[in-house]
Amino acid sequence: MVDVLDRLGELRAARVRLDEQELELIDRARHAGATWAQVAAALGLASRQAAEQRRQRLVAARQARRHESDRGYSARIVALRAAVRDLQRWIDADRRWDGRFRRAALVRATAAVARDAEPGALYALARHLAADLAGAGMDDLPAPVQAAARRLDAAVNGALT
Repeated sequence: MVDVLDRLGELRAARVRLDEQELELIDRARHAGATWAQVAAALGLASRQAAEQRRQRLVAARQARRHESDRGYSARIVALRAAVRDLQRWIDADRRWDGRFRRAALVRATAAVARDAEPGALYALARHLAADLAGAGMDDLPAPVQAAARRLDAAVNGALT
């Protein structure tokens, strides 16, 4: 009986690894120019909408796992992750972001990676984000990004509020 229960636990871990691999492959395919219809066909799904929804579910599951994992760390990690997520949300909403300053595209990419990074990498990436945003000249950034950057800087420097 214990062997069967151990194997069930292994299945859960394998499912998580497969979900992560599927999400990575979907993103790689899309980045390489595959259409949602092509992704759907490769996954055996009926429509492009089904493929997009599958990706959204995989992302939501990853975020839930990350949130649960972060709770085992300090409040600082939770605050850093929230600050990065908030910053990325505002960057993604800004259609002109990549042209706002010299390193804007790098900041976008770093925020995307930091959002799901392990705690040690999250801290290092958040430090880079804070430095790049400070170097951009805060007054030249949209007000919501300025506010998100201040929260990020506070979280990086341990000033939790």
